[in-house]
Amino acid sequence: MPAATAAAAGGALVLSLAGCAAIPFGPPPIRDVATVSDTISCPEFTADPPAGAGLLPGAFEAVAVLECANGVTREDADGVIAGTEIVRYEGDLSEFLDAMAAPSDPGPAEVCPAVGYGFRALWATDAAGRFAPLSFPLTACGGPKEDEPLAALARLEVVDRTFSDAVRVELREATAAGCSTRAGVAPLEILGWTPLEAQAQAQAQAQAQAPVDVVEAMVCAYEADAPEALDAPAGTPSVIGDGGLFAGVFSLDAESARAVFTAAAAAPASPTAARDCGEAASRFVVVHPRATSAGDAPVPVTVELDGCQRVVGTDLQARPAPPELIALLLSALPTP
Repeated sequence: MPAATAAAAGGALVLSLAGCAAIPFGPPPIRDVATVSDTISCPEFTADPPAGAGLLPGAFEAVAVLECANGVTREDADGVIAGTEIVRYEGDLSEFLDAMAAPSDPGPAEVCPAVGYGFRALWATDAAGRFAPLSFPLTACGGPKEDEPLAALARLEVVDRTFSDAVRVELREATAAGCSTRAGVAPLEILGWTPLEAQAQAQAQAQAQAPVDVVEAMVCAYEADAPEALDAPAGTPSVIGDGGLFAGVFSLDAESARAVFTAAAAAPASPTAARDCGEAASRFVVVHPRATSAGDAPVPVTVELDGCQRVVGTDLQARPAPPELIALLLSALPTP
């Protein structure tokens, strides 16, 4: 199996900006003792240590170290998946635990650089299956002193890798077809954005004109991973086709392609009607036109095949899809 990769595999991750004022040297900050629990959870990359992280409790007899990372990718027969990986390290833990228990540096004597740091999620575990989240000693400016601990960790033996919560991020079939593996579109009106009166309205109208020179179109079809009703309060931002996974590709001739872009040039629905439909689409398509010249080709449009059955035009606004257009696209869908 190809080796897993993770964004957390590097050193400290620069995530946010933070500065320190110039203050005199002081005593190292007092480090908390880790909170022991029966479970672990993989946090997103954060500029702070995991909740409850600290020094290993004196009575805690560690038998292994666990490292947790999100965004780990692996290749399989269909493409690439991403998920969460927990790596278990065993061996003589003393060097690693000593490095993690080293004192933090005293407070800074000069201005700290305006950077933030990402903290890797590490736990010690005992024979009873309990977990203690570990914190790194800190530099004078609050960053993790991770060189020695991570060097010691690398010298331990990796005895297990547990991969879970996998999400498809690349399908070779989609790439070969010229489609995105996942697709979605956020109409401006559904997000509650208001155009700038006449100028923006004129620009949107010009962008939404039905092309007369479309000679055909490639259509990428998508299915939602877990379609659910949109029961959020009115005004909550939503995204058409969010999470849609590639399900096939087909072509439209010039007449059918023009029908799609004519519908996409119709007057948009009111923001309230588009936003408050209340039905998530489980299937939708993204229509990529081919015109007589590359410069004349409009941007793709999205059509929901069920749910609210909206067309998102080239102006990024939604309008109802004509029933005959839905029927045309459904009839052209490739069979599983």
